Amino acid sequence: MRGLKVGHFTGLEEGTGVSVFLFDQLAVGAYRVCGAAPATHELIVMDSDNSVGTVNGLVLTGGSAYGLYAAKGVMRYLTEKGQGYPTPHGIVPIVPVAAIYDLAYKKAQPPDENEAYRACLAAKENNHESGRIGAGTGATIGRIIPGAKPMTGGLGYAELALKNGVKVLAYAVVNCVGDVRDETGKIIAGACNQQDQFIGCNNYLLSGFAEEALFHPANSTLVAVFTNAKFSKDELSRIVKMGIAGFARAISPIFTRYDGDILFCISIGERIASELTVGTMAAEAVRLAIVNAVKDSEIL
Repeated sequence: MRGLKVGHFTGLEEGTGVSVFLFDQLAVGAYRVCGAAPATHELIVMDSDNSVGTVNGLVLTGGSAYGLYAAKGVMRYLTEKGQGYPTPHGIVPIVPVAAIYDLAYKKAQPPDENEAYRACLAAKENNHESGRIGAGTGATIGRIIPGAKPMTGGLGYAELALKNGVKVLAYAVVNCVGDVRDETGKIIAGACNQQDQFIGCNNYLLSGFAEEALFHPANSTLVAVFTNAKFSKDELSRIVKMGIAGFARAISPIFTRYDGDILFCISIGERIASELTVGTMAAEAVRLAIVNAVKDSEIL
């Protein structure tokens, strides 16, 4: 999508990473926190009553709250480019950040500002890479059932386009405690038994069994949706509300006390489209991106 650059830092040895989204023009954004255990920075700037109307970048990262410090590297990069909110004492880049908890995957070592800066240097338009890269490097899924084998998560991508040129892109970092399902409801990644067969987190819980005693802020699914259609903050906030349906279509259970699930929606274009149309596209793009994130998942 024109005006959107995407870059990743992937720390395979550390088991973590960071993904950056940079905007060549001023972008308007909205968000919705759906899970009970989020790790975030600067989200409130996207609230409709906030006087700062635009954002310069967005960061999805590993490292839990420590990973939020990666924003400094993105701010340094944008400052060097002269991009930010003008103040009497210089520009201030506006960069919302959200993190997943991946400290238990390999090393408890979050991405730092230098690695985020490197992700900025690598950012490019039409970057549709997916898999165990960037913020999805240390993602895992299916940790609810005691004694079950979890699987690897990842970063997924999806794109929808209309004949009139309106586009919606979605990037999903899938680090959920539940299972991921395809459009038919079939489990495609999640908790497995010792024979490497899917157990089914929903069925397990509906049978009356208790979940694993997880550390509360243990997992999150973070999704960033971008459209080239022009919307205000208020309009985007309603589109975000529609878009969260995509989470529930692909992940079960979802929005738990263990998840810090968040959906962002960013407008970076001038195309004309209705909220209903783009909200519907957003929900489907979210679902597709989540499914794409686990296409190469492996049992741990």
